[in-house]
Amino acid sequence: MTCGKIDFACKRCRLSKGRTQVVPGVGSCKSAIVFIGEAPGKDEDLKGEPFVGRAGRLLTDVLKDAGVDRSEVFICNLVKCRPPGNRRPRKDEITACSSYLESELGTVKPTVVCALGQTVANHLLGNKMKMEELVKRERRVNLAGKEVRFFVAYHPAAILYQRKNLGIFTKSIRASLKAVKSK
Repeated sequence: MTCGKIDFACKRCRLSKGRTQVVPGVGSCKSAIVFIGEAPGKDEDLKGEPFVGRAGRLLTDVLKDAGVDRSEVFICNLVKCRPPGNRRPRKDEITACSSYLESELGTVKPTVVCALGQTVANHLLGNKMKMEELVKRERRVNLAGKEVRFFVAYHPAAILYQRKNLGIFTKSIRASLKAVKSK
């Protein structure tokens, strides 16, 4: 089941030319928390589901260690198609896809959002901050017409290459999950 309106034949930007399929968000459409990543990778493009590769397994494991099943949360990306070579999505691609993310957020109506990575955080906050400034701090932001508690975690793929940040990643995920319980 898809939460929100997604056009599976979308051709709004150049990413449609190289994708295998559009990758909508997955999980509970009634979740109080949404995790937002950057873009689908190779595994996600093939399977049609976000965070199913190595980075996704790391996220799933951290959720499980916190006592939360992946199916209880909603997980999506800024853009719904894989950028070539796994590059970061460009501003015009994010803009072209923004109505899909808004629709997902408007359907799920989370009280907490956790941005996975600098690209996502800076786009949603409208700034250009470094990860060190973004993590370890809760904010309140308006997303899809609703104020939410907003957290930033390192992207799980970054943790695969920089294991030193695993502790910060885990604490950020746990803090966002704890915020759900302390509405």
